[in-house]
Amino acid sequence: MRVCILEEFTRLGGGQVYALQMARALTELGHSVEFVVTGDIKVDPKYPVRHVDVGFKASYDPASLLINYINHRRLRRLLGRYVDDCDLVINNHPNYIPYNKGPIVLHGLSFVDFIIDENGNIRNQLLFWVLSRIYRMYDGSYMIYNSRYTMNLAKKLLPKIGIEPRLEYVLSPHYTISTDSIPEKEDYVLTLGRLEWSKGYRELIKIAPRIGKRIIVAGRADARESREVIRVLRGGVKNIDVMPDIDEKTKEELYKHASIYLHLKLNEHFGIAVLDAIATATIPIVPRTGGPWTDIVEEGKYGLGYTNTEEIPQLINKAEETINRERVFEGRERYSPENFRRRLMKALSMAIHSEDAE
Repeated sequence: MRVCILEEFTRLGGGQVYALQMARALTELGHSVEFVVTGDIKVDPKYPVRHVDVGFKASYDPASLLINYINHRRLRRLLGRYVDDCDLVINNHPNYIPYNKGPIVLHGLSFVDFIIDENGNIRNQLLFWVLSRIYRMYDGSYMIYNSRYTMNLAKKLLPKIGIEPRLEYVLSPHYTISTDSIPEKEDYVLTLGRLEWSKGYRELIKIAPRIGKRIIVAGRADARESREVIRVLRGGVKNIDVMPDIDEKTKEELYKHASIYLHLKLNEHFGIAVLDAIATATIPIVPRTGGPWTDIVEEGKYGLGYTNTEEIPQLINKAEETINRERVFEGRERYSPENFRRRLMKALSMAIHSEDAE
């Protein structure tokens, strides 16, 4: 079967990692995979690519939204000719790529993420109404969610947009780093993510002096404010060590030897970074909101949660007394590549049977 995955590769974020995991698993299952990519390609997926020369702006000011809306309409006219010979089309970026004939993957409520909070409360009713007129094209689609947290948000908000899925399924990504046994741990806290303020680093500056351990902040420096983030973190607190643009080998070593993993972003829809912590027996401390808490840590079973960042220093100090590291490590099996491949097979079967029934 020829499977086409709709995506954009202007960066390598969680959604793109998910798309590549799907491509790899589909290939292992014996299918042919191609990407249909919109806009400028800055990351090579290392699979055949059909390039649609219509881009978008990954920002939400009025001018960018207008450009995106115009390009959205252009894409709707163009896409058919790029996918007409595909047996199955998976839309992994439905907020920018308008196509609803096949599974739609939601990494959060990507249509309206920028105007809702972590609990799904709408902050701008007028803009929500405008966007709902655009995205109700997905009414009756087969929705695949990257987490139970995303599914719960969808059940709350999709009906308000005018979308009633005909099928729903949860397919979470698998870990990207793992070990066969618990590595030797060192006394430092790791937090990893793109170096931008939205990842919660301002809060880290406030609490770091109360954490009696070295804190390593690692991640890509490709955000607009990355230079400022690096400068402020390096000049602010002595126990913070910033490591921008590390390679995969360094990232793996940091995970393996970290004692604690600290996640600071409140509205994460899944959080592969947290999952990689569990897969390397690193105790995660996460907000009591979002996919890291509900799906990965399972509300305290495989890690600790905080409601307020002021709680973090005490949680770090007591983590190893409170959480069994071996139990954390065993929790990785829920998100193994084998389980991902098995669940993807079921998702494909549901898609094919659903199309046959129509």
